[in-house]
Amino acid sequence: MLLALDWGTTSFRAYLFDSGSKLVETRAAAAGIMQDNDGFEQVYYRQVGDLLKRYQDIPVIASGMITSKQGWIETPYLQCPASLDDLSRNLTRHETSKGDIIYFVAGVCQKFPTPNIMRGEETQMAGLQSSSPLTAVLPGTHSKWIRLESDTITRFSTFMTGELFAALIGHTILGRLMTDGSDPESFEAGVRDGFKGEEGAGGILSKLFGARAMPLLGLMNPDGIRDYTSGLLLGTEIQEAIHSGYGLNGTPVICGSAELAERYRKALELCSIQTELGEKDLAASGLMRIASAAHLI
Repeated sequence: MLLALDWGTTSFRAYLFDSGSKLVETRAAAAGIMQDNDGFEQVYYRQVGDLLKRYQDIPVIASGMITSKQGWIETPYLQCPASLDDLSRNLTRHETSKGDIIYFVAGVCQKFPTPNIMRGEETQMAGLQSSSPLTAVLPGTHSKWIRLESDTITRFSTFMTGELFAALIGHTILGRLMTDGSDPESFEAGVRDGFKGEEGAGGILSKLFGARAMPLLGLMNPDGIRDYTSGLLLGTEIQEAIHSGYGLNGTPVICGSAELAERYRKALELCSIQTELGEKDLAASGLMRIASAAHLI
């Protein structure tokens, strides 16, 4: 048996596997490292204490932001390239005040060509099995494009697309013009302008101000500002990722929540890039594979 924890910034997810490595129970709570201030050990026992009592001596493995400087136990960063075997050999063992053992997964870092770090995504990549090299796209607040070859993360890039969009909504004059309306045509226009745009139209900084000017000049439906800006950021992210060498060989695999994955799929399709959708619960599969390689089960 195995108890696997995907413990991130906002959420806590627990996966219980039986002796045949079959997922038999899943739990989720808004108990991420920034959501609950009762102390990580207290949160741990509140969320899965009954399982620990029911299945004594069950091995426990955890990954995500719980292993960060702001988390419970800070684990080291492994240098990229980092393989499944590297992750399994570098688990950090921790004993709780009650004598229970938890194994925490290391993060992965990269110094060139751009300094970069990840915590949690390496576990998802361990769950994404493929016999061929592939590019994984992980939408989110900080979306990641990851190159995976033979169970090894060979390079990755992070884009602050989601966080920048939230900042624009909440803290800029552009955000003040946005409504809650939806306009698919404006989203498509934004993706195309971000990905390519017209000659001489400038880069993302000038295009963002254009998103403010267009409705004031009658060139865009005011209800389209939000979707246009979202599309503009996504198109820019895709353009930068492709320019950096991602997605040129094979079909990118999108790994994320259904809503975000569909938005990225549509944006990539508008950029003439066909995609595949990754399986659900990749973190659970990754934790199981890491635990198995580490002989915890």
